[in-house]
Amino acid sequence: MKFMSASREKKTRQDLAAQGITDPKKIREAEEKAKARKSNILYGVIAGVFVLVAAALLVWNSGVLQRNAAALSIDGEKYSASQVNYFYHNIKNNILNGSYSSLYGVSSSTPLDQQVMNDTAKMFLGVEDEGEVTWAQFIHDYAIKQMTLIVKEAKEAEANGHGADDHTEEEVASTIEQYTAYAKENGYSLKEYLKMAFGKTMTVSTFKDMIRLVDVASHYASEYSEELSYTASDLESYYNDNKSSFNVASYESLYFKGTADSTTDADGNTVAPTDEENAAAKEKAIADADAALKLYQAGDPLETVSLAYESAAYSNTEAGSNSGDEASEWLFDESRADGDSTVITTDSGSRVLVFHSAGRQEYASRDVRHILFRADTTGLDSKSETYEADLQAAKDAAKAKAEDALAQWKAGDATEDSFAAMANELSEDGGSNTNGGLYTKVLKGQMVTEFNNWLFDESRKPGDTGVVYGESSNYAGYHVMYFVGDDVPCWQVQVENTLRSRDTETWQKGLSDSAEVVELSGMKHVG
Repeated sequence: MKFMSASREKKTRQDLAAQGITDPKKIREAEEKAKARKSNILYGVIAGVFVLVAAALLVWNSGVLQRNAAALSIDGEKYSASQVNYFYHNIKNNILNGSYSSLYGVSSSTPLDQQVMNDTAKMFLGVEDEGEVTWAQFIHDYAIKQMTLIVKEAKEAEANGHGADDHTEEEVASTIEQYTAYAKENGYSLKEYLKMAFGKTMTVSTFKDMIRLVDVASHYASEYSEELSYTASDLESYYNDNKSSFNVASYESLYFKGTADSTTDADGNTVAPTDEENAAAKEKAIADADAALKLYQAGDPLETVSLAYESAAYSNTEAGSNSGDEASEWLFDESRADGDSTVITTDSGSRVLVFHSAGRQEYASRDVRHILFRADTTGLDSKSETYEADLQAAKDAAKAKAEDALAQWKAGDATEDSFAAMANELSEDGGSNTNGGLYTKVLKGQMVTEFNNWLFDESRKPGDTGVVYGESSNYAGYHVMYFVGDDVPCWQVQVENTLRSRDTETWQKGLSDSAEVVELSGMKHVG
């Protein structure tokens, strides 16, 4: 199976726009999510597995013969069906339980070898095959692809003295603890749960081995990427050759919908608009947009003009990316001048655009340290009548811990070094609690809203501290903040990240391409 190359990134952006995802930020988010789904190997299949297979856990065969059967050979070293199943079921569970499953059109109720990937799934998951590809085929091929890369990275790590260490064993212990606790809550042993999550060939010992393998490989890949360096000249040169990927536009927009609304009949059924109704709506949108443009060109601010059109949507975008559509072509035309205006019409509607500026983002990225105290939601039942009160109590407890930690820091040396030491001791952010809670070259919008707003407050100065609430799909809690200072311009961070990603992917491709991979008879026990 052929997977998407980096050269198709622009085509992907255009395809997203064609699907109606035209907001530049959403396109960028969609691309990042797609990349994450193509490269990430997660342990976190915990919560969704019971939904898929709990009812099927009636009687389990021992699976001894199946799990010991050699399924794959990588550079002459054989790997068992249970080892390959770790990757297969991780991918399978993440796809079936992921937020994009409905978009992909994949269902857990139908055998995967009877379901064909739709074009959206192919695009997001990087499949270039033009013909039909079943989900079973995709997961099979991608499991082999991922396992091959992880094995090669781990081998190179060990060859360079970066094999398993104390951190690896801590990761193993932590993961086993999480799985054991969740299995117990649902009335299963760890052994039973792992068979549910990764197939009947999985054992506790194999699962631990795979955690070690992935941990070693992932940390080595991260170290490889972080050690790549680029000169100012490298960054400037790449930017000049790829301006459309980094430049953003400041503009105003007034959108007029060009399609008619659906209606409801006497029986409550939805009635789609007729072609004639849609055509009339499109004509009205064009006429309104043209009239609004004339008002703007006569001297009225576009936001003021928008007040005369109740159904029109006004927006003021400070940093819109180039999505490759007609509006972007107009906005990023090098001949544009502040105040230029036009109307862009598509099948869905007409949009008045007012251009202000375009170019790379020069604002300074920022360095910050933080200490995270998570709200402990363990054991909370979202269906309980007291859930909201219990959740608030957990948040209040996290806030009290954060405020107490800040008070302790202020009562001590109150230096950046003492803050870093406290972060290593207390922070529950696994991504920064070994480096003093430090995040460098942070860009606007990169962190959760409250964190971002505090960090990029215009009054912020080095040494400032505070406590802010933060929440995402993964956590809720409080951050004790310490502002370190400004770093390099945003555009340099973006270019550097692009180069780092490109060069890391090139290195990884070299590893994968150098592998001699052979499927063996035990592969029939995978899946």
